[in-house]
Order: sequence, then C-alpha cells, then structure tokens
Amino acid sequence: MSVVKKQQSVFFLKKNVYKNKNMYNMHYQLIIIDKSLGLFFFNLMEISIMKKQIIAAAVAASMSAVALADVSITGTTKVNWTSDDVAVTGASNKITTEMDLNVVGKSGDTAVHLNLEAKDDSTNAAGADTLDVKNRYLTTKVGDLDVKIGTWYTGDSNLNDGAPQKERVSLTTGMGPLSVNFQHEADGASGDHNEVTVKAAIGGINVSYEMENTDSHKILGLSGDISGVKFDYTDSSSDLATDTNDESGYSLTTDIAGMTVTYQSMESTQGTTSDGFFGTFTDLEEADGFGITTNLAGNKVQIRNYNYVADNGATDNTDTKVIVTRSLASGATAEVTYRTGDAADMLDVEFAVAF
Repeated sequence: MSVVKKQQSVFFLKKNVYKNKNMYNMHYQLIIIDKSLGLFFFNLMEISIMKKQIIAAAVAASMSAVALADVSITGTTKVNWTSDDVAVTGASNKITTEMDLNVVGKSGDTAVHLNLEAKDDSTNAAGADTLDVKNRYLTTKVGDLDVKIGTWYTGDSNLNDGAPQKERVSLTTGMGPLSVNFQHEADGASGDHNEVTVKAAIGGINVSYEMENTDSHKILGLSGDISGVKFDYTDSSSDLATDTNDESGYSLTTDIAGMTVTYQSMESTQGTTSDGFFGTFTDLEEADGFGITTNLAGNKVQIRNYNYVADNGATDNTDTKVIVTRSLASGATAEVTYRTGDAADMLDVEFAVAF
C-alpha cells in the first residue's frame, strides 16, 4: 500500500500497489476512508463483486470456445484455365472453378460429416453451374461396431471415377486378425444391394476380398512393399451372364537415384470410368505407362508417358504429360500441366488453396 497523502482520516491509494486479493481494477483507484467502518467495508465489497463478475464472464467465454471446438470447417478451392487443341474440333479455352466445403460436428464418439461442392465448368455465362451435396453421413460406435450411415462418394482410381452412392449403412468390426465390413444399400425400385469385405495383413501383404450380391461381383485387392518396391493390385470379376465386365489393374513404385519411378497398367473388357494416373475417362478400356517424380529447384516435377484405348475405339493413343507443382508464398499452390498426344494437346494452369 502506498500512501500519497494523509489528512486525518483521508488516504489516497493506487490500485496497482494495493495487494488485497479481493480488488480487481485496471485503472487507478481512489478510495476514501473516513472514520465510519461502514464506508470502508462498502468499498471492499463493491470491488470484490466486480472481480467475481469478471471471473464469471471469463469462464463463460471459455466454455463457449470449448463448445465451438466440436465443430470444424475446412475446405479447398481450385481454379483452372485450360486450353485444348483437339485434332478434329480445333482449339478451345475454358475456365473452371471448384470449391469444396467440409463441415464436421462431433459429440463424443459420434460425428456428422457434410461436404458441399460448388462447381462451374461453363465456357460462358449461360453455362452449367452446380451445387452438390457430395457426402453426408454419420459415424458412431455401437459396442465393437464402427457404424457409418448416409451417402458418400466412392474413391478415385485407374478403375473408377468417384461417384455418389445411394443411402447405405456400413458396419465394421474386428475378428481376430480380420477386419470385416458389411454394407447395405436399400433400394425399393431395383432391390437391396449388399457388400461384404474382409481385410487382413498376411506376411506383410495387405489382402482384401469383397463380395457383392446383386451383380455377383468379386473384388480382390493386394498391396504391400517388397524390397523397397510398393505394389498395388486389383481384380474385379462377375459371374452374371448379363454382366461380363472384368477389370484389373496394378502399379509398381520404387525410388531410384532421388526419383520416384512408377509403372501402372489397367484393362476393362467393357470399359470403365477412370480418374487416376492416366487422367479422367468415362470409358477407358486399357492403358499402361511409366512415370517419374522428382524435385527440381523447389518444384515437384512429374513426367508420364502412357498408351491407352478409350471410348470403344480401336485406336491405340500415346500421351506424354508433364506436371509442375509449386507452393507459393501466398499460401496457394500453382500447378501447370502440359499434355501432348495423338488425339489432342492440352495446357492447364491451376491455382489451388486449402483452408
């Protein structure tokens, strides 16, 4: 306590040197104390109440922050300028934008996922703009079961271009060394669709086997790493006379002299959608090729050369693709892709950001 002036029963005190724990005031405090203890105690009580109110407000703000922490919002945006020089139809240019917003709300072991996609792939103001709900599902646990209910996109690969599914329920559990997944899709119009997938690691090899009831599809998957060579193999077949489409694909990847080298191959007897190493196709019948990835002057550089047959065509096309990717100081990522081939040449410049 610092006494600045004393006149009989009057004291001038500064709060910043007053050590009473019940006082809380960020400004200089003038306290007048006379011979009446009532006034003395009144001042202390008033200051004590002020501190309790500030503490209560701080606790309330902290609790609100904790509640908001159970909801996360993330997203990505990419803008592309593309120039196609097609051998038959000539050159065309277009600008496309694609924005994804992901919202996840959590409560204990339960989470709700919502994924929105806004896309404009038009070449003029009257073109196609879309706003889609790509994924909407709930995940939770019931005993030893991991439960997922809703609809979600399938993954992209050389044998598939991701697409939405109908509403379904997915149940996953462990049985010793096995992971067992059951999916049920209810469709009153065309009948129920059921899938059972069993996964296990055997001798360092990841093995999966999927069985589907409606089209008698059987899908075998193998992946692993042998002596520094990573491999991935998928084989899909059907027993139905009305569905004779058999598909298979594999990839081999290793590191050589600071470069990542890969060889990939696929084939489909009736053609399949594809969004992978060879690009995006609606009807890809067969393809194979090599690729290398390396870093050069702060850039990620990919070079691919591959052959493919698509769109029920008998022509074997050859493409060479160069992809250069660089992270910018602004937080965005720039990617330039140049493809030259038998069917068309293409230049694409992309700016993307994730948040």
